[in-house]
Amino acid sequence: MSNPTTTGPLSPVDVTVVVGSYNRAAMLAETIESLTALDTSLPGGGEFTYEIVAIDNASTDETQEVIRRFAASERIGSAERVRGFYEAEPGVTHARNRGLAESVGEWIAFHDDDQRAHPLWLAKLQELARRRNVKVVGGAVHLSLPVTNTRKLAPACRVLLGEKVGWTEEQPYTRKRIPGTNNLMLHRSVLQDVGVFDVRIKDGGEDADLYRRIRTAGYEAWYTPEAIVYHLIPEQRLAAEYMKWTATRHGQHLALREYKEWGRAKLAGMIALRAVQAGGSYLPRYFVAIMSGQREKALGKRALLWRSQAYLARAWSLVRKGDADTGAQDASLNLREGREKLIHGAANAN
Repeated sequence: MSNPTTTGPLSPVDVTVVVGSYNRAAMLAETIESLTALDTSLPGGGEFTYEIVAIDNASTDETQEVIRRFAASERIGSAERVRGFYEAEPGVTHARNRGLAESVGEWIAFHDDDQRAHPLWLAKLQELARRRNVKVVGGAVHLSLPVTNTRKLAPACRVLLGEKVGWTEEQPYTRKRIPGTNNLMLHRSVLQDVGVFDVRIKDGGEDADLYRRIRTAGYEAWYTPEAIVYHLIPEQRLAAEYMKWTATRHGQHLALREYKEWGRAKLAGMIALRAVQAGGSYLPRYFVAIMSGQREKALGKRALLWRSQAYLARAWSLVRKGDADTGAQDASLNLREGREKLIHGAANAN
């Protein structure tokens, strides 16, 4: 699948927005609709141009039809074009790498298929990158909860659902405060330097791994609360079972990231510290919340315990046995080489 309305060389754009999708046709339609309506005006004057590259990651629903409809439309809002491609290899890393391979923008922005973009989303990222003179920028994630929801979620649960809780000021990203690829924009040269997404990572954490390599390479990265995306949260994600699942993943990913960054010796020390934190802080506060009938607060503390348990189990396994598959993807797999290895490049797409 490729854009049937595009022939010959593609006109250059400032930004390529990459969206991967798997069996979320209805959500994807809302996502692309919001992305085609972005404001391209820059503060102080001037405009930027952008395209949307949508990747159908082996979906079995109407995803291809949704992408084709936008790609064939003569009126697609402020976007230069919408192009669609089919990636048969399942997994978010394969989908995003395919989007990178097909992109032609000087900048690459990532957006998920279960989000809507604020009209100023991309303009605010562009403005921040130019004002700070940096090549890595990201923005805020706000939760779009079901209209029937009356619960007041605990901060820990909101974080597990993707919200940047407490991130109210413009600030640099750090080792602890990291961007997610649901709201991130990189200059193409960064990916040529540090490599693309590591396809060996199968169960999440690929964005943290990419950012670890970006930090290691010495790139400064900045966050702005004004570049907003809205994460659509279905009712089932508010259940305790989902919170446990995602908290467990968070804990496992954190242990692996720290193992890659610090090695066994330092990770062993962190096991002791995090065990004390879980037993001396999270556990007592969980019991207090339970006894006082604060259900949402209790779930938030329980989520922190689930995350700690998963971290400790994975970290202990890594300290004891290591992990032969935790190395970062070879930096020599830069964007140009990645294009050759990821089925075909944009030059051959049309």
